[in-house]
Amino acid sequence: MTSITAIQTLLKLPADGTWSPTDQAALLKAPVTIKKRIQAWLGVVVDGLWGAKSQGALNGLNSSGVDSWIYCEASSFADPADLRAFKQCKATGKTDLQCFAVGDNGVGECGVITSQEHTPYVAVHKDFMISRWGSKGAAWLREVEVFANGVTFRAKVGDRISARGRIDLNPACLKLINKPAPLKTAAKWRWV
Repeated sequence: MTSITAIQTLLKLPADGTWSPTDQAALLKAPVTIKKRIQAWLGVVVDGLWGAKSQGALNGLNSSGVDSWIYCEASSFADPADLRAFKQCKATGKTDLQCFAVGDNGVGECGVITSQEHTPYVAVHKDFMISRWGSKGAAWLREVEVFANGVTFRAKVGDRISARGRIDLNPACLKLINKPAPLKTAAKWRWV
């Protein structure tokens, strides 16, 4: 038996463990050799034709909840040191884009204030947003469940991160897991 993330990886899609219409479209357009490999993994007739039995096996796998967590590294963002670094960079005349490489302005790409301790916000990679919701805009403020430092909590997607293998946690999230910034720790997350 295989997993949703293995199929997504084979299809060269974001391996987020959540089967979306984008994933389905990629599967249907995939070459026969790829479909055959997936059929073999699913334990159905290996003929390269994607029919009801192949889809039924995939649907069963998808509904089993296997691989619903996305394992990653969690890091901090929008903390006081991040804000200082961004401000100092801007003072040198550099652009926002250049300064995001060294710090954060405390405002998420969707417009929310992320540099605070009362509302948990995370930043995830745009591929996960598009894979699950069809666009970045549709993903803004969607809830995710995060597990880090032995604590499970919910947060909203308020920003985007450039690293696919990471999730960024704002100061409110760090408060929930009782960790100071800067932070880098093993974590996992999933869409709610």
